[in-house]
Amino acid sequence: MDLNKAKFQAMVTSFDLAFKNAFTAAPTVYGKYAMTVGDASHQIVELPFFEAFAFMRKWVGDRQVKNLMGAKLTLREDAFEDTIGISKRDFECDNWSLYAAAISQMGENGAALWDRLCTEALVNAGNWIDGAAFFSTGRKYGKSTISNKTTSALSASTFNTAYETMCSYKGHNGESLGVVPDTLMVGPKLRTTAFEILNAKLIASGGATVDNPNLGLCEAVINPRLVGDYDDYWFLMKTKGAIKPVALQKSKEAKLTVLDNDTDENVFKRGEILAGTEAYGSAAAAMPHLVYGGIL
Repeated sequence: MDLNKAKFQAMVTSFDLAFKNAFTAAPTVYGKYAMTVGDASHQIVELPFFEAFAFMRKWVGDRQVKNLMGAKLTLREDAFEDTIGISKRDFECDNWSLYAAAISQMGENGAALWDRLCTEALVNAGNWIDGAAFFSTGRKYGKSTISNKTTSALSASTFNTAYETMCSYKGHNGESLGVVPDTLMVGPKLRTTAFEILNAKLIASGGATVDNPNLGLCEAVINPRLVGDYDDYWFLMKTKGAIKPVALQKSKEAKLTVLDNDTDENVFKRGEILAGTEAYGSAAAAMPHLVYGGIL
C-alpha cells in the first residue's frame, strides 16, 4: 500500500490495545446469572430440558431414566457489528490518535453486547418450551406448581414472598428442587429499595426496631440496563451452580478489524479507513424455577 507501513502498523497496534483494554475493563453483570452454551462451530444450539429431578435416588432394581421433554430450548445466533470511518488524510497527517476514544468505545460496546442480550432475554422472555409464558403463575412440573411471576412492586414483603415461593418449588417427582435464591437484580431506580431489604441491619416492625432477618441473605446486583420501561422490574434468582436462569449463546466475541489497503473500495473511492467489529450470539430465559420476576 502507499500509506507508510510503519505509521500504519503503529496505528493498528495502538487501536488494538485500546480496544482490548476497554473490552477487558468494561463492567458487566451477565456472568452472575447466565450460563454460556454452544461454541463457535454452531449457529444453532438446542438445549434439552431434563425433568426436574433434584436428587440421586437409592438404586433399587433397574435405573430410572430421566426423561426429556419433547420440546427443546433453541437458540439461533444473530450477527452484530460496530464500524467507524477514519479519514485517510487524518492518518497521513498523524491525526489518527483522535480516533482512540472511539476505538475504546467499540471495545466497551463489544463487551456490553452480552449484558444487553441477557437482559433482553429476561424482560422480553416470551413463551417457554412448554408453550406457556416463561414468567407465569400456573406452570406445572408434574403436579407441582412453579409460580415465578408477580406484578407487585419490590418491597420487603414481596421479596419475602418470592424467596419463600422459590424455596418451596418441587420437581416432577414431588421432591424439593432445593432452590435457594442468592441474587436480587434491579435497575438503578430500585437500588436503595434492594439495599434496604438486604443490607439494612435494623428495620421497623410493629412500631419497634428489630434486626433485619434478610440481612446478607442475597446479593443485590444493579443492572444499568433495567431502565425506562423496565426500571421497576426486579428479579430474584438462584445463580450458584452449573445451571443458571439465562442461557447465553456466545458464538463469537467482538474483535477489531481494520480495512486500510489502497485497493480496498472504502480507501480508494472514499479516502476512508474502516475499523469495525463483529460478534455472533443470542440469549434466552432458560430455567423458570431459577428466576422469579417482578414484571410491572
